[in-house]
Amino acid sequence: MKPIALKVAGVALVAGMALTACAGIGGAPQPTPTPEPAVQADQRVVAEARVVPVRSAALAMTTGGDALEVLVQEGDVVQADQVLVRLDTRRQEAAVAQAEADLARARASLAKLREGATEEEIAVAEAQVQKARAQLQQTLGGVTSSDLAAAEARLQEAKARLAELQRSGRADAIAAAEARLAQQRANLEAERARLSAAKTDAKVKMDQAVAELTKAQSAYAVALKEWETVRDTNKHPTLNYRLGEAERRQWYDKFVQAEATLKGAEAALNSARLAYDAAREAEVTGVQAAEQRVAEAEAALRGERANSDSDELAAAQAQVADAQAQLDRLRGDERSGTVAGAEAALAEAEANLAKLKAGASASQIAEAEAEVQRAEAALQAQRVQLEDMELRAPFTGVVAAVDVKAGEYINPGTAIVQIGDLSAWQIETTDLTELGIVRVREGAPVTITFDALPDVELPGKVTRIRALGENRQGDITYRVVITPDQQDNRLRWNMTASVAIEGQE
Repeated sequence: MKPIALKVAGVALVAGMALTACAGIGGAPQPTPTPEPAVQADQRVVAEARVVPVRSAALAMTTGGDALEVLVQEGDVVQADQVLVRLDTRRQEAAVAQAEADLARARASLAKLREGATEEEIAVAEAQVQKARAQLQQTLGGVTSSDLAAAEARLQEAKARLAELQRSGRADAIAAAEARLAQQRANLEAERARLSAAKTDAKVKMDQAVAELTKAQSAYAVALKEWETVRDTNKHPTLNYRLGEAERRQWYDKFVQAEATLKGAEAALNSARLAYDAAREAEVTGVQAAEQRVAEAEAALRGERANSDSDELAAAQAQVADAQAQLDRLRGDERSGTVAGAEAALAEAEANLAKLKAGASASQIAEAEAEVQRAEAALQAQRVQLEDMELRAPFTGVVAAVDVKAGEYINPGTAIVQIGDLSAWQIETTDLTELGIVRVREGAPVTITFDALPDVELPGKVTRIRALGENRQGDITYRVVITPDQQDNRLRWNMTASVAIEGQE
């Protein structure tokens, strides 16, 4: 029909021109025909949409645990910061109390260092110096030359008596048996010392392995929490900014390294524990074997003495041993050790007095201050973790869904409560492809209709266009938010709507 209309219009135009020419020659003037208006194309962009609250949130716990209380149910109106779900906090409260005690102890230590020693403490230290000095003087003056001469004479007399008795009978055999016994006793002491040292060394290594495991467990717990935060939120665990793939990989690698270190520390502790158990067993069996050899040497000596008809020989040997011991006590290693011990006690008391008078050094105070800061940070971390065991409403709204019951275990990052601010509605569409979004502008007028309310047609405006497109079944679509100019109390969350947006070229 359109080609025909155009053709007719063309004929009419030619005829008009001819008539006009004739009129110019002598005919009557003819009216100029009025052109038809151009057909305007519909510029509206139409898309499916849904009704959503002006604000909504799917809420999840940042830490896992057993739900102690679920304080809301679907349909409840909640206020901002109201507690919705509370986990069992008994263990975390104990951890906070422990951190508070650690902080109090660190602050007390710092205060004591800053205050310095009291007059009473200095007086006590001075008294200790005087006591140690007196003990040393007593030790040095406790033995006279007469005491030493008498002891030496007694020893020589005992040795002479023994030598006379040894000229007869089985003295040589008894002496040999005594030498073997002495050797076995010495071997026993040496074996006991060696095995005890080996056990002590194994115990030290095991304690070190325990400390390393504790350190690794702490580092793993921190790394695990940080990685779970990064994995679930894709944000920096403390600075809360969004991470790129490379940074996200770094947090994962840190977690993997902490896990590997933990497993290595566990294996090292198992090895150290086995070595310690073996050292303890070796000590028991080794000492028993050495004691058995001593018992055999003692029995051999008893046998040799039983074959001797001189009881005086044993008595003479005892006298020699007693006299030697007495002389050793007066001038030997024992007295030297006593003197050295008294001198060391005096030096220690004097050093302690000087330390108290000098007060704490700058490095000691700095170390104590650092310990206070560490304890404060640890307490803050424990308090934050305690706060994280309560799920609170981020804004005033209505509870739309509750997906947890008291007693259930809650996984971190799993949405358990959904709330929305139902005081006003907005319309949201994700149905606009890249071909349609280019003709949509913020502020553009919109006509909104609803499947459930066919008699309702609301005007509105485009208030927000998301810059990032999403791939939906092969099409790139964009999220657009529309605010109605007026509200209708019959609207409900997720109702289906249709929007017609005034497009622009």
